[in-house]
Amino acid sequence: MNQVHAHNVLNMLLAEEATFTMASLKQAVEAEYGEDVRFHTCSQQDLTFDALMAFLLDRRKVVKDGDIITANRDRMCSH
Repeated sequence: MNQVHAHNVLNMLLAEEATFTMASLKQAVEAEYGEDVRFHTCSQQDLTFDALMAFLLDRRKVVKDGDIITANRDRMCSH
């Protein structure tokens, strides 16, 4: 199983010129890291994509505007 830090997903949102929905972001993440990828943050471990997104939305590190999801630079840590 592939373990990836949540910052990688946030960086995908920041680096891509494409606009992401939750579904298209999940497709991009799975294409990059595989379907069995798990994520970790500074405080959480072994998160699925859905659990990671719930965590990031709850902490406002990502925001949704309709179906569009974007990274919230003001809420991202810089380590």
